[in-house]
Amino acid sequence: MEKEIIIKVENVDFAYRTNEGKTDALCDVSLDIKKGEFVVLLGHNGSGKSTLAKLLNGFLTPDSGKITVLGMDTTDESHIYDIRSKVGLVFQNPDNQLVASIIEDDIAFGPENLGVPREEIIRRVAWALDVVNMSSYRKHTPFKLSGGQKQRIAIAGILAMLPEVLVLDESTAMLDPKGRGEVLDTIKKLNKEKGVTVILITHYMDEAIDADKVVVLDKGKILTCGTPKEIFSDVETIFSTQLELPVATKTSYDLRLAGFDIPLVLTDEELVEALCQ
Repeated sequence: MEKEIIIKVENVDFAYRTNEGKTDALCDVSLDIKKGEFVVLLGHNGSGKSTLAKLLNGFLTPDSGKITVLGMDTTDESHIYDIRSKVGLVFQNPDNQLVASIIEDDIAFGPENLGVPREEIIRRVAWALDVVNMSSYRKHTPFKLSGGQKQRIAIAGILAMLPEVLVLDESTAMLDPKGRGEVLDTIKKLNKEKGVTVILITHYMDEAIDADKVVVLDKGKILTCGTPKEIFSDVETIFSTQLELPVATKTSYDLRLAGFDIPLVLTDEELVEALCQ
C-alpha cells in the first residue's frame, strides 16, 4: 500500500534579501516526503539544506512555488498554527530551544502554548521524557547536562507537542560521538516504533546509512535523490559536491582502487563480510 504524502514541495524558489542585494538559496526544488519516512538531506555549507528545513514548517515561506503539509499551504496564515504543531523543528544548538530552568517545565512549554489541558500536559511530559530515556532528569536543570542530554531534552520538548514530522537541522553537529549516538538512536526509535516522519539534515554521512531516502542538495537545487545504496554508489557525484562517503563505503572504494574485487558497501558489517569472502 502506497504511503500518504505528508509534505509536498513543488517548484520552490527562495532568496535571502539584505541591503546589499539578493542571495538565492533554493531554486526550483520539488520533493515528496511520505508519512513514516526517514529522509536525510545532505549537502555542503550553502547548499540550501537549512533553508529548506525552515520552509517545511512555515518558519520561512517560498518566494514562488508551493509547500503543503497534510494539504495545508504554508503561506496560508490561517493554517500556520496547525502546520507548526504537525512539523517540529529541532535546531543545531539545543541551548537555543531550552527556555525553563527545570526540565519538566521546559518540555511542558510547547503544549501549554498549544492550549493543551494540564492533565494531558503532565502525561505528555512523562511520555516524551521516557521516549528519549531522560525520565530520571525531569526535576533537574537542563543547563548542567551534557550536549547529548540537552539535545534529547530539546527533542522531548518538540515531541510533547505530538508532531507528525520531526525535522532535525544538524542537531548532532555540536556533539561528541557518544552524544551523536544517543540522539541518533532516539531518532531511529521514534521513526521505527512511533511512526514519526523524520527529516534529518547532517554533515555526517554515516547518519544517512539507515535512511529510507537520501536527498543531495547542491547550490540550492536537488542534485540527486534515492536510497542510501543508490546515492553512495555514485561516488563521482558525491565527490563533486564536496561530500564524503560513509567510512565503510570509502574503505571499500579505496580497496577497489587498490585492485581488490569487493563491492561498494554501506556498513562495517557488510565490509567485514566482503573482506572475508
